[in-house]
Amino acid sequence: MMRGILFFVGCLFLLASCNKANLKYEKPYFDFDSLINAQSTALVNAGTTLSKSVSLNGTQDLSTVKTDSVVMAHELEVFRQLDVINKPLYRTAYDIVDGDRDSRSNLLMRTYKAKNPSPVPFITFYYLHDLNHLKKIESVYHENNTLYLTERNLYLEFDDISGLSSLTRYKVSGKQKMVLSDSVLFSIEGEFLRSNN
Repeated sequence: MMRGILFFVGCLFLLASCNKANLKYEKPYFDFDSLINAQSTALVNAGTTLSKSVSLNGTQDLSTVKTDSVVMAHELEVFRQLDVINKPLYRTAYDIVDGDRDSRSNLLMRTYKAKNPSPVPFITFYYLHDLNHLKKIESVYHENNTLYLTERNLYLEFDDISGLSSLTRYKVSGKQKMVLSDSVLFSIEGEFLRSNN
């Protein structure tokens, strides 16, 4: 069963990375590549450990691993998919609502909401004062092609560490339907632990 879970998770991230074009383009909304690169480097340099839970159709597996560049590239790759909002096709596809207050906290929100069908129907940033004090990102990614149908709920959580917003937790959950197979429900949760935790 463990081998099956690892195979599924590997396929999930492989499919995510296959969609990433190597083209350079302007990023009018938010630069997710830069965010992921900066957070990955900071987490590796801080000597963090990743505590991870993977659930596949109700079967759970727990693991702990020391972070390095390979681990981080694998773990956070799926969040780079959100960068699709910056591609020329979607350059004017989003309305931006900024400055609303979250009803569950003291945080402000910036939401990018698609006006037309898009793989990313919305992205909400939760922050304190400004986006340099980022606390959470929530979004959904949809994909439907001849090989599979997938929906991923994406969540990143940040804490203030030494005056900087530092990634502390992430979650990817949803469902995936491959050709000629049943739907699979999955959830991947990770927490980055520092040595003083």
